[in-house]
Order: sequence, then structure tokens, then C-alpha cells
Amino acid sequence: MSPSSQYSALRTSSALLAALLFGAASAMVVVKRDFPDLVARSEQIVIGTVTDIHEERDVSGAPFTLVTLSDLSVLKGDVGSTLTLRFYGGHAGDVVVAIPDMPRFTVGERDVLFVAGNDRDVCPLVGVWQGRFYVRFDPTVGTDVVEDSNHEPLTGVGGRELLRAPAISGVTPMTLDAFRQAIVDQLARPQPAGDTAR
Repeated sequence: MSPSSQYSALRTSSALLAALLFGAASAMVVVKRDFPDLVARSEQIVIGTVTDIHEERDVSGAPFTLVTLSDLSVLKGDVGSTLTLRFYGGHAGDVVVAIPDMPRFTVGERDVLFVAGNDRDVCPLVGVWQGRFYVRFDPTVGTDVVEDSNHEPLTGVGGRELLRAPAISGVTPMTLDAFRQAIVDQLARPQPAGDTAR
């Protein structure tokens, strides 16, 4: 086969792979998870700082993005001094494989993560984006506060739901310590998950 034919075949294969992956990604369904669900379905719950992000491919050539967290505080499960989470997606040659709504991370950020299915599932977080919360320092309250995946500050827990408020609302955001305590309290009085899907 000539080099031009090989290149053409490679481009066709890459386009087919991208189309297949896009079809699979667009069919992904995410079930809404309330606070007790997040806690109950998690295999690990950690607070950590992202210290490394890199890509690898599995034996079939499918790309994965590996996100490593350090400086861990472990609230549930067995975790070592670091935790590396494997998210499906990344670069496969010239093709970028991206799944809509898959969480993206940045080195240096701090997160609270509800983890399940690491090294097994496409996304190792309970409820995909629902299992990820940002931690940021808020100078108005003088401590770390917690935001959801849309950067909306949490304000507390009401029944089974995590309460949120727009950042401009003037409502005092939930501190990291208060969120941590809410998780600990929920672990002490577990409630059964509503269905079998993660």
C-alpha cells in the first residue's frame, strides 16, 4: 500500500472511530443524584489537590486522561497517599475524543470528589459532574468554601438536597469544614440508594 493510501486509510479509520465514540458519548444518560445518593454510592470520598494530568491509551488504543490528586483528606474508602482517577477521553492520534459533560481538571485546583468505578467506568465519579465539587478560598468569610461543578456556591443541605445560590446572591456559602461534617454525618446514618444505576 502506498503512503498516500495508508494515510487515507488512517484518516478514514480515525473518522470512523470518532463517529462511533461520538455516538456512544451522545447516548450517555446521567441519573440525578441527591446528597445521600452521592455518599452511599461512593467507594471513596476524598478532598485533594490536582498535582498531575496526563494521557495514556489502553491496549486497544482508546485514550484515557489520568488525573492524580495529592494532599488527600479521605472521608470514605481506602486510598493511599495519592489517588489517580482515569477518565475516558483524550487524544487518539489527530482525533480528540471528548465526552459531553465529562469533568475537566486543572493542576493546582482543590476538589471534593465522590468516587466510584475508577479503572472500570467511563467516568469514575458518582453521577459524572454531580460527584465533583470545587474548593476555593473565600476572603469574605476567611476560609475555604465549596462550589458545585457549575461554580455555584453550596449554601447547606436541605432534606436530601444540596442547596445552592448564585455567587452574586449575597448568601453565605457553605464552608469546606461544614461540607466535610455533612458528609461525615451522612456516613453515620446511611440511607439506601434509590436505584441500581450509578
